[in-house]
Amino acid sequence: MRSDWLRLEDMLDAIDEIARYLPPNRAAFDSDPPVQSHIYRHVMIVGEAAWRLSQPLKDAHPQVPWKQIEGMRHVMVRDYFKVDWSIVYNTATRDVPALRPHVEAMLRALPREGAQNS
Repeated sequence: MRSDWLRLEDMLDAIDEIARYLPPNRAAFDSDPPVQSHIYRHVMIVGEAAWRLSQPLKDAHPQVPWKQIEGMRHVMVRDYFKVDWSIVYNTATRDVPALRPHVEAMLRALPREGAQNS
């Protein structure tokens, strides 16, 4: 079972991928299906990792919109034919960058994975 630490790292890695490949505007996003798929996959990874974080960690960070993140993940995984590309693009441009400082703060507050307890 992956730890909260590793899941938060997964989230940061996916956030980095989204930032690296997100086109500068919606028209460019709409005209590049491989980039759309890449962004879609990494938004889904953020949601999957968030969904699998421990409840105590989520409870300790109520400022993060966990239910919305998890809800989007469920649509992306189970009802992918209902996905609205406007929502994917807006999530990638607005919500994902806003999530980064929260994930970084949670990582700073957790003991580093593999660190020895003294």
